[in-house]
Amino acid sequence: MTIEIEKRIEQIATVIEQLDDPKVPRNIRKGAKDTIEKWLKNKSKQMDVRIAITQAKLEELYEDPNIPMEFGTLILQINTALEQMLGDLHS
Repeated sequence: MTIEIEKRIEQIATVIEQLDDPKVPRNIRKGAKDTIEKWLKNKSKQMDVRIAITQAKLEELYEDPNIPMEFGTLILQINTALEQMLGDLHS
């Protein structure tokens, strides 16, 4: 179960890395990178905490008025996938 979730986390991290695009403001790119390193891939934290904080951090990035629309949509899709993972963890 955990191996499967770690695999999904890697996939989601790869998707979040798409925010590292010249069209995305630097502060949002940095926020996305920090979220991956400090939370999503941080194995010293509990899995559900990692996922929930990642969601919250991405939500903050989504609310930035300077984020290009297609990347806002990407964040919403990522958060939906994270929500599903949280549900899977607790089922």
